Amino acid sequence: MTIMGLGKTGLFSDVNPLCIHVIKAKSLARTLSQEKRSEYAEKLLTLVKVAKDKAANHPRHEKLDVSYRATFGKSEFFSPEQYEAILRVRSILDRIGISGVRQLAEVAAIRSLIPASRLIRRGDLRFKREAEERRGTENFIEAFSASLELIANDLQELTPSDGSIHQVGMSALENRYDDNIDAIITSPPYLNGTNYFRNTKVELWFLGYLNSKADLSAFREQAVTAGINDVTKGKSNRRDGRFESRKLDEIVREIAECAYDQRIPAMVRTYFNDMHEALRPAFAALTEHGRVCIDIGDSVYGGVHVPTDQLIVEIGERLGFKLKDDVTLRERMSRNGRKLRQSLIVLEKPSKGRVERISTRSRWQSFRTNLPHRKPGMAARNWGNKLHSLCSYQGKLKPAIASSLVDIFVGDDGSMLDPFSGVGTIAFEASLRGAASFALEISPSAFRISHAKLSRQSRSDIEDVLEKLEAFLSDYRASDFEMERALQIRFNKTLDEYFHPRTLNEILGARKFMALNDCSSPAVSFVHAALQHILHGNRPYALSRRSHPLTPYAPTGPFEYRSLMERLRAKIERSLDVDIGDRFREGHVWQMDATDPWPGEINNIDAVITSPPFFDSTRFYLGNWMRLWFSGWEAEDFRIQPQKYIDERQKTGFDVYEPIIRQSRERLKPGGFLVFHLGESKKCDMAEEIEKIAQPFFRTFDVFSESVEHCEKHGLRDKGSVTAHQYLVLQS
Repeated sequence: MTIMGLGKTGLFSDVNPLCIHVIKAKSLARTLSQEKRSEYAEKLLTLVKVAKDKAANHPRHEKLDVSYRATFGKSEFFSPEQYEAILRVRSILDRIGISGVRQLAEVAAIRSLIPASRLIRRGDLRFKREAEERRGTENFIEAFSASLELIANDLQELTPSDGSIHQVGMSALENRYDDNIDAIITSPPYLNGTNYFRNTKVELWFLGYLNSKADLSAFREQAVTAGINDVTKGKSNRRDGRFESRKLDEIVREIAECAYDQRIPAMVRTYFNDMHEALRPAFAALTEHGRVCIDIGDSVYGGVHVPTDQLIVEIGERLGFKLKDDVTLRERMSRNGRKLRQSLIVLEKPSKGRVERISTRSRWQSFRTNLPHRKPGMAARNWGNKLHSLCSYQGKLKPAIASSLVDIFVGDDGSMLDPFSGVGTIAFEASLRGAASFALEISPSAFRISHAKLSRQSRSDIEDVLEKLEAFLSDYRASDFEMERALQIRFNKTLDEYFHPRTLNEILGARKFMALNDCSSPAVSFVHAALQHILHGNRPYALSRRSHPLTPYAPTGPFEYRSLMERLRAKIERSLDVDIGDRFREGHVWQMDATDPWPGEINNIDAVITSPPFFDSTRFYLGNWMRLWFSGWEAEDFRIQPQKYIDERQKTGFDVYEPIIRQSRERLKPGGFLVFHLGESKKCDMAEEIEKIAQPFFRTFDVFSESVEHCEKHGLRDKGSVTAHQYLVLQS
């Protein structure tokens, strides 16, 4: 913020989403015009009235409640009254339409959480002791309101700044800012046992970054190891980037001989390995004679002195820096009476340097040159494993393209994520090779198909589902209310114009059966996917009158009864006969918005490969309207839910991709790849727009376009305005 105040451009890096959120809110406040600051201040003051007078009328945030239980278990950080107020304020914040106002209001909320809790910060976050409890706690609504008023007042008094700051990952420095940064000023975590994520866990939960206990562990995995709870086997056993030092070896040996917990010597060792990896990209990023200024303090463990400042100087000199200055800022005493000091280390880059990366460029260049998915064999419409056709789906990426991208960037034993999974094409190709595959999908219909493909199926489990479904349908009769709700779905035609009445009754029964059954069951998802496939089409397998297998165009032909169970069993039998091979590795898929915080299980992966909805092209919720209805959508959902989908959100700006790009950077291995398969049209160059958003996090490995004007339309009348497919390849 000081850099901004000076009217200069700065970068910042942090792995704690809470810190990032606060920094971005402060930055936003400094860059707003006088008019906007007045507008935002007024809206924050209006929010004070809403919080005080109407909070009790707002619904509690059920998702936040569920994540609390999953993350913190039975721990009660708040009184029931305060907890309910927090859940309702979260719902209020989610309804704020202006993102900047919401961002500032969230800062007001998170600064009010601990004062309204049973916790207290005394170095670490802990429960209050009895004497501290007697002093009482603040009322959350009152604290939140006071914080809103404080921020509103600050907005009015702020002086606008011409400066700017941008977030960047440390490893991205050497790729995007070679020899361009004048100075790096930082105060890294001290080696003092503090668990910084544990200390901010309540705020991280409120912001939506903690949905399970695993999420907290995943964040600690990314952080510099400064506390014993940050020590993991993965970090301790890592050989890449290990800092080798005789002085450090001797210190670790001495601590190991007297430590009450053997995680302490491992923590000390890993701390300096992490600091080596953090400082390494700084050398390449700095200009000649650029400087790194580090505020740091030394430590004592078991009576053994750890000269953190000296060891960091040693790390710097190994990387090519020269020590320019070492200034004592203050002195303090350890518990055993040892004199310690806080110091400012100044390192200087004496000459230009660069760290070279090994890449997959040769394989990528071969793909660019040969475009194998357009050659005989791979160009065939039904190329690839037959399970790709478990359910026809408009807008599905060609499996041949997915196969090539997985081969290049993941390999057989790697790991990958597709945050726009659709029907699981990319993740399924990775699973077929034995790679670890992860997928996110917001659509309930596509999620079921992805889940079915990424699971190794059991015939007996599927037969059990089929028998239960058949028994359910045997005496099912749709109520007047159910039929009325179904007939409210009107796109090409109403539902009753697609099916014989008996067939429609069976479909309504199957829809209800699926809604009542466990969506986490692979067998249920497999049956659900098969049902989606046979809903509509132009062949005898379909339940509808003659339509189209990809999108349900207005039907033609006679109304004739078509047995649901008969066609479903035939479809499932064909699909179960498909061989997925011995190497197949089950994947993991979550039904969620890719812009929300990702599950903690997704970490340290080789690649993120994805094909998001193309700009001004297929609207998936319309092309797949009948399958979405079958998966639970009602008429009102078709008005409300699309506003949450990237298809619609990207029309107002591509900054919607920022959380996806940022989280990709956080979850990728060093040197990992983020690969976008995009659509180019006369209205929009998606690669160019997304590349701008990615600049603070990634370097551009390559961009190229492949004309698709020659492509088959599969009988569809309108496939959008896309004239070329783009490949945007980014490297961390």
